[in-house]
Amino acid sequence: MASPSKAQIKANRQNAKRSTGPTSPTGKLKVSQNAITHGIFAASPLLPHENAKEFSALCLSVADVYPPVDAIAASLVERIILAIWRQKRLRIAEAAKLVISSSPEMMIREINDLLDLSFSKRLDADSISKAQEQTFVYCKELLAEFEGLDIQALPANLALVFDKIPKIYSQLKKDFKDCDTKADLFMASPEKIIESLENMKKYASKYLLDNEINHRAYNIAQQMKLAKLIPDDKSLDLLSKYQVQLDTDLYRAIEAFKKHMTWRAENLEKEVGEA
Repeated sequence: MASPSKAQIKANRQNAKRSTGPTSPTGKLKVSQNAITHGIFAASPLLPHENAKEFSALCLSVADVYPPVDAIAASLVERIILAIWRQKRLRIAEAAKLVISSSPEMMIREINDLLDLSFSKRLDADSISKAQEQTFVYCKELLAEFEGLDIQALPANLALVFDKIPKIYSQLKKDFKDCDTKADLFMASPEKIIESLENMKKYASKYLLDNEINHRAYNIAQQMKLAKLIPDDKSLDLLSKYQVQLDTDLYRAIEAFKKHMTWRAENLEKEVGEA
């Protein structure tokens, strides 16, 4: 086989200089995928709980806009990707911190200190539960129906006023279901109705008295949840500084990538021109 002539060698060199890689979006994406898959992103900086597919999608998406056509470009693309990924981590971390700080267990500590409760009277997470607050509200509404109500005269007028005292009437029906007396006998017995009404009123009054502090704590907790949508000063300062750092890293990496690509294009054109 004949050796290549000097003219062929010169032509091959000129062709090599003119070869700058794919220029179409599809071709660039292919180069990007190769660089990401086989290059610097092979060992992705993911935490155990993070989604590898989501990270890969971000890599490909960024590389489609900023193609890593050489080692320097690839290094800058890596910086862009990591800055974006860390910003996502920051948002997740901020949300998690807010959830933790708004948990009943965390808030009840602050509420106990705010109300200056002694150790024996300190509240727990159940004290600000929604179920307890619903019972408190129910008892308060139940007592409101008892206002101006003559318990002794009620049995004789029950059929006439039951629609005006729905909670009392509903509780009465529950009481006769819980006792051994048949419903018709229970509702026809003034003594049993009066006894049930008096116990009902006594229970509701005692519950409100015993749980007034829990009711106050619950309402404070609801306001705390709103206040905690903004992190405390120390956390906010830390988050803000980190966000600024990530924004700066992202901006600098993008600018450096643009300058490198401009430099690369200028030098390739110069080489082609000299050839």
